[in-house]
Amino acid sequence: YNEPRDALDLYTPRFVKGCGATKVGVCPICIESPSRGGKGEAVWLSMKFSAYNYHLQYAHGISSVSARPFSPPVAFRTTERQNPAKNERTSIQEGKCHKCRKWILVESIKNIDIKVKELYWWKHAAVCHQGKQMEGDDDFFLDDEIYRRIQQFL
Repeated sequence: YNEPRDALDLYTPRFVKGCGATKVGVCPICIESPSRGGKGEAVWLSMKFSAYNYHLQYAHGISSVSARPFSPPVAFRTTERQNPAKNERTSIQEGKCHKCRKWILVESIKNIDIKVKELYWWKHAAVCHQGKQMEGDDDFFLDDEIYRRIQQFL
């Protein structure tokens, strides 16, 4: 068992095995049941080569700094693109960052579907937010029996 930073830590793997280059950890999100937002399976990822870090940040949007989800954009807008190429979008959606106040692309300029729609935002957030949550952005836990039991000990 690997001790988390606190009871509500969404980043730290609870279970690890191996050491050095062979050290792997179980994703604490994927192992949860589908009813709680997981896959219901143990997904083991390399700790040494950042596979674990990339998975948590870019598959689940969990910050390695804060161990909490990245804050979402504070606003959205759609911008028309000038001279898009054949397989590119004619308009693109952007999200405004609470920290740097810039408008960030939240989708690819290519007109294709991607597996993780939030990927572009999470890549920006991982670099920009540095663990800073937007004020009032603290209701990301599923309010169920497990959460209420944990709250009794905090």
